[in-house]
Amino acid sequence: MGSEKSGETLSLRKRRPMEAAEEDEEEREIQELEKEVGEMARRLLDFRGTIPDRLMEAFSSRLVAQRPLFSPQIGATSAPSETLVGADSGADVRVESQLNGGTSLAEADQLMLGKLNIFRAKTASNIAAMPVILKRLNECIARIDKFDQYNANIRPVFKRKRK
Repeated sequence: MGSEKSGETLSLRKRRPMEAAEEDEEEREIQELEKEVGEMARRLLDFRGTIPDRLMEAFSSRLVAQRPLFSPQIGATSAPSETLVGADSGADVRVESQLNGGTSLAEADQLMLGKLNIFRAKTASNIAAMPVILKRLNECIARIDKFDQYNANIRPVFKRKRK
């Protein structure tokens, strides 16, 4: 029996350091997890502080990008030189519309759209007239070739100087 007790005490002695090592490892894991939780809490507080500003900037830029072509000045603004940017008429975000030489943003967009439509119309008419122009060009080339075949005397004034 004495040998059994010494075996049990030996195994108890081995268990205690192993249990202590496991406890130390668990404590380290707990400390790491607590550190991660603290970092996540700090990041959450940072996001809570910055998200409203970032959302406001994103929404206002989206609204500016999708503004209508007509002027939203139906009496909601105090001066004709200011246009409303926010969706709420009581919003404090106003943009001065004295860009492009005194025209409002909507008027500038409408002016640009008009110029674009004129450009498209001119381009379409030029493309439509291209077959007629090519036909006349071919006729002129044919007449020039016909004149070259006559071998007539051309006055020196009308001749080109060749280099």
